[in-house]
Amino acid sequence: MNPAPEISVPVLCYHSVGDLRRDGTLRWSVSPGDFDEQMALIRARERTPMTVSDYAAVLRGLVPLPPRPVLVTFDDGFPDLAETALPVLRRYRLTATAFVIAARVGATPSPDGDPSLDWDQLRDLHSHGVEIGSHSQSHRALDCLRRTEVRREVAGSRQALEDRLATPIRSFAYPYGYHSDAVRTAVRAAGYSSACGVKNALSHPGDDVFALARVLIERDTGVAGIGALLDGTGWPLAWHGERLLTRGWRAYRRARHLVHAAHPRLSRPTA
Repeated sequence: MNPAPEISVPVLCYHSVGDLRRDGTLRWSVSPGDFDEQMALIRARERTPMTVSDYAAVLRGLVPLPPRPVLVTFDDGFPDLAETALPVLRRYRLTATAFVIAARVGATPSPDGDPSLDWDQLRDLHSHGVEIGSHSQSHRALDCLRRTEVRREVAGSRQALEDRLATPIRSFAYPYGYHSDAVRTAVRAAGYSSACGVKNALSHPGDDVFALARVLIERDTGVAGIGALLDGTGWPLAWHGERLLTRGWRAYRRARHLVHAAHPRLSRPTA
């Protein structure tokens, strides 16, 4: 008798829903038509939508896992989340979790920067069942910062969001997916009950509630790619701990960060 396959839980990570470049590239912008098709497929497959905090409660053993679960998350907090994505989510009766960069909400972007949701849009999202989570105060790579800076990014963003939205902020998403033991400790200490990484792997009931695996949805993922995620094919199940390559990449980034901090001119473009 063959053993039962392990349950996989697709946690989708979107950024922008539109045809504009985000962070200088179209890679992170899914077209509105593609997004509509992808959400329609989730509904047609009769998946059970969950927020990150809902799923965290499952991983803690507080509630059972619903049938055919799926999580839709958004990072960075672009305005098209409210303007374009929300109407689609409502049409297909799907919920989502939005991770926003606290210092950017309602702020005027720099000439070469991307716009952000304003506070009224964020409240509207929340009123329609979208969970609001923190994506840090200013979107810096937390695993390269001093502990005092990490605390400001993690705890400060939660406080700012709670003060303006008058609702508990329970979930966190690591900028760029980067985290470490010290960063995860700071997230727990700040009062969050869960946190999302990336990994480009499928989550499962044994996943780390403070490093939930997500799959980045890109412009060329398409409806077929979403179908594969829902089928649990083509993507590995999330592994425990960190791979050696991840640790090596962190060491390189930390060294580069220290060099730039000590010699800021090295990070400036030359004439």
